[in-house]
Amino acid sequence: MSHATPLSPSEAPLLEVRDAAVALKSGDRTMVSGVSLSVMPREVFGIVGESGSGKTLLTRTLLGLQDDAYVAAGSVRFDGRDIPSTGYAASARKLLGHSIGFVPQDPFSSLNPSMKIGKQITEAIHLAKGWPMGAEKTREAAIRLMAEVGIPEPALAFDQYPDQFSGGMRQRIVFAIALSQDPKLLVADEPTTALDAITQRRVIELILDRSRSHGLAVILISHNLELLRQSVGRIAVLYGGQLHTVVDAGDIGTRVVHPYAEALFACIPTRDKELADIRSIPGEPVGAGFGLTGCAFSTRCAHVEAICRTAPLPLNGTLAPRFSACILGRGA
Repeated sequence: MSHATPLSPSEAPLLEVRDAAVALKSGDRTMVSGVSLSVMPREVFGIVGESGSGKTLLTRTLLGLQDDAYVAAGSVRFDGRDIPSTGYAASARKLLGHSIGFVPQDPFSSLNPSMKIGKQITEAIHLAKGWPMGAEKTREAAIRLMAEVGIPEPALAFDQYPDQFSGGMRQRIVFAIALSQDPKLLVADEPTTALDAITQRRVIELILDRSRSHGLAVILISHNLELLRQSVGRIAVLYGGQLHTVVDAGDIGTRVVHPYAEALFACIPTRDKELADIRSIPGEPVGAGFGLTGCAFSTRCAHVEAICRTAPLPLNGTLAPRFSACILGRGA
């Protein structure tokens, strides 16, 4: 069942991205373009796409974390304030660890292997709140956080090192660090990569529970459409560096949606499908950098017409909560 938060038309979005483009610094090549979407306070929002679609590149660049790329066009507004285009990356990084928490794909590489996890969490609390790292209240806050994210015997774990924990536990440690600053938005980039199915579900449930109990908005980034379909309220689907649709998670598989979203869903085995219902997408995937003239999915789409290859891709200029970029109007 999806974790849907009702969208209030009277409430301002927490995050607004308008016509954003991301380019590589080397060669100045545009990789992602024309992305417009919004995330509401307390909403759990998903971003999905095949490997190379541009979803991680887009998100990391918007957060100021992608050293080899920059925001080449468009505007980004967070919590009612524009992030200035001049010095964008530095301004965006100032929000990290305060208003925005980030859970990276590989928890082990983001933890210092030579530092006890308790010290790493207290350091994050110190940077966010100014509390002395060695103070008892800082230690107690770190232990409470560790207990909250489900780390067994947190007082004992406080003095242990990252390599003494499983992948799932390390992900929880990173999650505790991200939450230590009481962010308004948590961005989780493929948080369940390399975890077994049971641990995946536990990590996602942990994130959803935190969202419910603390009014936290969440962006979950994944190539796993079924995982997102069961977890979020709305999903943005990227392909070839283009935003193809923003759709209610519950509409995928039950209503006509953008052809790429339908094709992704057709690849997924579910309880309701027979083996014959599972179909791969024909052709070779198109990576980020396709551009805006024509639909990147036109080379693989079952509904393609000549206009799909030449017409400008529709853009979500009004930040509509539901949007389809299909040139033929499918899923609109």
